[in-house]
Amino acid sequence: MTSHFGAIGLEVGGRQEYGELLRRLYALGRSEPVGGGAVRVVWTGAGGARVELEIDGEGSLTHVLPALVPRGAPVPVRGIALAPDGVAHMELLDGEGGRTLCPLPVELTDRAELRALGRRQGGAPTEGFVRLSALAERIDLYEDRAAYDAAQRDREPGFAPEYLIPSGLFRPEDSGREWAPAAQALFAGGVVAAERVGSEIGGEVFHRLRVRTLGGIEVDVAAADAQLPHAPAPRGWAGRWVEGAFFMTGSLGLGMPRGTDR
Repeated sequence: MTSHFGAIGLEVGGRQEYGELLRRLYALGRSEPVGGGAVRVVWTGAGGARVELEIDGEGSLTHVLPALVPRGAPVPVRGIALAPDGVAHMELLDGEGGRTLCPLPVELTDRAELRALGRRQGGAPTEGFVRLSALAERIDLYEDRAAYDAAQRDREPGFAPEYLIPSGLFRPEDSGREWAPAAQALFAGGVVAAERVGSEIGGEVFHRLRVRTLGGIEVDVAAADAQLPHAPAPRGWAGRWVEGAFFMTGSLGLGMPRGTDR
């Protein structure tokens, strides 16, 4: 299975290469305070590839998040809550009547802002809008919706053409007491935009896709070139359908509150 770093063109072959990559991203990134003496170093690359490193006041690395900068339409959400492990939980709503489409755990690129707002008078927002992105852990490509529908006839159970399942909320039977929900989901939908991106670090290639899924929700997806070996040129994506398992990231569009670094 391709790693989350591999989905944005930064695949590494082992612990040593991983450490070297983090040191390089730290050197290239932009540092910003996030409160309590901690800092966040953010590297943004070609095609919206993004990695953030959180470093506490003692100089220890506490959080690493590879992601894709989302560009799709914002999705209304409510019930926003940050779990102790930093994963944000929320309900995705339709764009008209405020009907709940599904709950979803998400790794936010602005979780530090949400955490800081929670410490201030008035607290963190519980409603708002999220732009969603996803890193492909598994992805299957279909010629069109008809080909996708045909594939479902051989599956039990079959899935709808547009679905979104928050698989990270499902607790495995063999999980221990330390189990916590993960920012993972299964979804399928039609591709409405695509580009092939070359990473400036290491020269690997990834695909950036915008997928329209359940309720018209748009998710920007990053997938390694190796995951889509028969992918068409960008202009040939019209009408294609994808399905897979994804690591969910996103942004609420929050700015760091003033005084956070004090």
